[in-house]
Amino acid sequence: MIKNSPIVEDTRRIRRQISAKFDHNISRYIAYLQSEAIRRKKTRSTVNLSKTPIPATERRQLKTDG
Repeated sequence: MIKNSPIVEDTRRIRRQISAKFDHNISRYIAYLQSEAIRRKKTRSTVNLSKTPIPATERRQLKTDG
């Protein structure tokens, strides 16, 4: 039944792989997830700073010029 369904087996397999990757240490896995979240947040904020929005008046001028 559900207990041995393909999705359950896949989930268990992936969980075992993750656990083995971090030597079955949940603290290491949590630290990894937290560091990745911080890294993604920093990357996202630097990308957002480099994209300066174009004011609506300038966008209208660009459309009429072309």
